[in-house]
This record gives sequence, structure tokens and C-alpha cells, in this order.
Amino acid sequence: MVKSIIEEKREIPVAGEADVIVVGGGLAGVGAAVAAARNGMSVILIEKSFVLGGLATLGHVCVYLPLDDGLGHKIHGGLAEELLYVCCRYSYNTIPDCWKGGPSFVENPEGRYQTTFNIPACIMALDEFLEAEHVKVIFDTNFCLPIMEGNLCKGVIVENKSGRSAYLAKMVVDASGDADVLFRAGAECETQKNIVSHWTYEVDVEKIRNGNARDVLHNVQMRWFGLRPDVDNSGSKLPTFYGTTCEGVNDYIKLSRSLALDYLKKNQRDGYAMMTLPFMPQFRMTRRLKGLKEMEAVPRVHVESSVGCVIHCLESPEEVYEFPYEALIDSRIENIVAAGRIVSAGGRAWEIMRFIPSCVLTGQAAGTAAAMAIKAGCSLQKVDIAALQENLAATGVMIHMTEELRNNKRKSGKKALNIPPINTDSLSYAH
Repeated sequence: MVKSIIEEKREIPVAGEADVIVVGGGLAGVGAAVAAARNGMSVILIEKSFVLGGLATLGHVCVYLPLDDGLGHKIHGGLAEELLYVCCRYSYNTIPDCWKGGPSFVENPEGRYQTTFNIPACIMALDEFLEAEHVKVIFDTNFCLPIMEGNLCKGVIVENKSGRSAYLAKMVVDASGDADVLFRAGAECETQKNIVSHWTYEVDVEKIRNGNARDVLHNVQMRWFGLRPDVDNSGSKLPTFYGTTCEGVNDYIKLSRSLALDYLKKNQRDGYAMMTLPFMPQFRMTRRLKGLKEMEAVPRVHVESSVGCVIHCLESPEEVYEFPYEALIDSRIENIVAAGRIVSAGGRAWEIMRFIPSCVLTGQAAGTAAAMAIKAGCSLQKVDIAALQENLAATGVMIHMTEELRNNKRKSGKKALNIPPINTDSLSYAH
């Protein structure tokens, strides 16, 4: 049996060139692209699917988790806050009235600063948003390899319906969700296995009949199959999977859909239908950078090089953490910067950095740093962090937590999913 072949050398056409290339069109990639464009850069965003939003749209995780800490303090501003409003610009939203307009503090808030949103409306709003920012989006295009010359990335090789081609750039943002660019460029990374956690949506005509017209949308409800991250799954017999191998991705998809099919077979009845299934595997953490510095999950600690504050979105009230710039970059590779869940944050910090607000924050910081490095003619390792902090703060990003937040010794929060009521068909085991 032939175990390998040798690919012939071939000339690859250059399909385009920009100051900054962003690989991945999830919300971290959208944030990075917009930040770079607003800082005067030409930007090309390469997306492997045919819609923007990543897990928030294709993965059906249409819950923009809280920007506040559960005690009335807004923690996330900047693009993380702006994108919340973009995602629910059209159709419905569930933002509490007390948070509309984005106050920095709400006394006795009636709810969290978060929203659910309509997926098709969000997709089209993201299209409109990037077009208005003059970001060129290339859909249906798979990233293949970085074009490396020593520690410098000259661009990326991609493949799509036109065949294999190259896009050249001065800076590259890896917003792939799996650290594909950094890993293939030789950066040190860490991988881990994932639970199967499969979201779908369903409608039950009987429930709609018993409600009123205003409640129709709320009766299109989410159903959760597989395991949940907020409970102890140690007793489960369901396997876990790597999201960085062909076998792992395929096995995840097959198992997640088989769980949904089993439920459908048992609950087949008039007036009930599954409305849709996710169109990408809902991996949470697959592979991440081990960068120049690791984010540590130690709350209320001052980080001199912080580029923004983050929170753990499954707890209430939530602790506040400062995220270091050096966790976006490799110690050696000069011009590839990480954005989203792949940043240098291990253990519990990895969990904190996978949520939408944290992903958008890192995207904004990555895109801004890339633009500043180009303007200064320097590597990402030489970016003026104080100037970067000033740039981000001017957009509403909280760089360092206030003394009030730092000195506020919170009671340990009980894990509580900040999502609307869900129908659970879970195989989780809580002890």
C-alpha cells in the first residue's frame, strides 16, 4: 500500500495582496479585520465557509454572552460591545433595557448585558459591517500553508474553486480557531480533546398554539445534545475528540448527529420538527498557541502589558482578569498574531478566552497591533505596548480594572449558564 506521494513543484499564482490578511471569519476574525482597517490598513479576510460568524452562526451558538460582571459593572467595551449590537442589528434581541446604550455601571440591573440573536439576520449584518469597513472577504477558501522565510510570514497559500493560489501580506492574523497558521508556521502549540456538545433548534406547534403571536419566536427553542461544560462529565461514556485531525472532526460530527437522530426517532410526532442543525462541529478548545507569555487565571491581578479585561462567562458574579499582549504572539515568529480561542492561555484561562466577548477583544488587539507594527516597521514583539493600550482604550476597551473591581472580593460564583432556557437531552453526569 502506498503510504505517501511526492507532490510536484508548481508555480502558484498570487491572487491578491494586502497589508493584513486575517485567516478565519468568526467573530474574532471580524474584530481583527475591522480593527486593522480602522487603523488604516488594507485587509483581506479568508473564510473557509460561505458565511461569517463561525460558531456564533454556523455553530448555532447565537448567544452573545455577558459584557458585564454580574454586579452591574460593564467590563467589555470597544469592538466586543459594538459587535454585540451588530449581531442583533436586525430581527430580535434580548438586551435588558437597563443596558441599552452601554452604560458603564447599572445599579441593581434587571439582567445581564447580553443578547440572543437571529442567525440569518446576524450573517447579513456582518456582511454589511465588513463591507462598510472596506474589508475584502474571500469566502469558500481554505487556508493551506503559511509562506515562511525564516521567522517572517510573507503570506498564505489557499485553495478554492479556482485552484491553489497565494495571498501576500505584511502581517497575518491567525483567527482560524485551531491555530492552523501558527502551528504550520512552526509555533509551539498545545492540543486537547473536546466533549460532544451539539446545539440544534426545534419548534413545537402545540406550544405555539397555547401561546400568543408575540411568543412565536420564543417557541423556536434550542435543544442541547451530548455533554455540557457546566457539569461534571467524569461518569459519561461518551468519547472525547481532537478537533485538529480529520478522524477527530469526522467522528465528532457523526456522533453528534447520531444523538440528535436518536432523539428524533423517539419523539416523532405531529407538530414537532427540528428546524436546523449546526453546519460546523461545535468544538470549544482544540489547539492554542504557547506564546511569549501565558495568561494566568488569577483574578484581580494587575498585568502591566494588559490589552483588556476579560471575564468567565459561565459564572455569576464573574471574576475579572487582565489579558497580556504577549499572549497573542509567538516568541520567534515576527508577523503572525493570534486572535480568538487560540491565544496563549492554558487550563482554566483557555476556558475564559473561548467566549465571544474575549474572542472579539483579542481580535481587536491583534488587528490593532498588526497595524501598529506595519506603521512602525517593526516585528510584533517590538510593538509599543503603551501606545497599543492607549489606542485600544480610546475605543472603550477597559485595559486595567478599576480599584473598585480589584478590591472587590467576590463570593465564589456558582457556575450558571448565561443562556436562555434550553431543552436538554443531555448525557452529562452531575455528581
